[in-house]
Amino acid sequence: MNKYKNLTIATSIDGKGGVATVLNVLKSEGFFSQSNSELLVSHSRYYKYKLFNSLFVFTLCINKLIYNLLFNKVGAIHFHMSSRGSYMRKSILVRIAKCFKVKIIIHLHSGEFRKFYSEECNSKKREHIRNTFNMADKVIVLSAQVLDWLNTILDDKSKGVVIYNSVPCKLIKPLMDSEFFNFVFLGRLADKKGVSDLIMAFSIVAKSYPQARLLLGGDGELDKFKILVSKLNLNDSVQFLGWISGDAKDELLRKTNSYVLPSYNEGFPMGILEAMSCNIPIIATDVGGIPDAITSGEEGLLINAGDIDGLTNAMKYSIESPLEIQRMQEKASIKYLNKFSPNIIIPQLITIYKDLGVA
Repeated sequence: MNKYKNLTIATSIDGKGGVATVLNVLKSEGFFSQSNSELLVSHSRYYKYKLFNSLFVFTLCINKLIYNLLFNKVGAIHFHMSSRGSYMRKSILVRIAKCFKVKIIIHLHSGEFRKFYSEECNSKKREHIRNTFNMADKVIVLSAQVLDWLNTILDDKSKGVVIYNSVPCKLIKPLMDSEFFNFVFLGRLADKKGVSDLIMAFSIVAKSYPQARLLLGGDGELDKFKILVSKLNLNDSVQFLGWISGDAKDELLRKTNSYVLPSYNEGFPMGILEAMSCNIPIIATDVGGIPDAITSGEEGLLINAGDIDGLTNAMKYSIESPLEIQRMQEKASIKYLNKFSPNIIIPQLITIYKDLGVA
């Protein structure tokens, strides 16, 4: 039996977005029980009384953290961190934890953290960030690309390690003989996710392939993109589905012919892994951790962020070349099983806890 109690500090597991999805996977796959970890919520999104709620949740988190540090034998604290507000909250909590000499793990999720560090922070704040990361005993990042950057701010480069996100394998049978070819996007609808690029590219594809449909699942700037769709006369072929989860998401994946993610920044997107696990063809940009998962022409098709012509050609190719796409699907499925399934990723996380002597 583990003699230590470990803590995980992150956004609410009931929230939307990538980190909440990661936490749900860790919970469902038994990571919290295996590592004897309790989740403390540092942030939760409510649209009503947002500022008050954020302050209340963060204050409660501080109180729970100090209580555990005083009255329990805490071994390690695992901070799931993004940029901006997430960083500021976690940096305060890291310093509280450091006073009690517990082991600190920083798990960096943000695909924009390097941009946040270099473009949004002055020299004093960059020094603060370097100090925070150097307080950690281990820093987990989601791609080799981010690890290269991390090593520029770590004094001890052995602290950094790449551990990919993971999703459980979904046993979803694709819908056969549909009259439509469905391109699907899942995530926050925003320009940084390439949604304008996607709609523009689809408008060209739809002229040649009237059976094509674009299904946009997610919240965000819906009004803005609905106006764009109307201007391009695409109302009959583009659907806005809202936030999709649970059985509705599984049903959507059943009728997905191609998963498209033309983002400008990413950490290691869970949607890419879900598509790989479901044997769904992928079109994505070569940003963040995506190239760690997809080699263009091997497990999917990669384009440069902002390349609308490249995106258009990739979408057309996915319709025109079913045999080549099937070959990529099969390779993606094998790569998922060998590198990104929970059976591979959870033991890697547990090994970190064992190496730190807290599991």
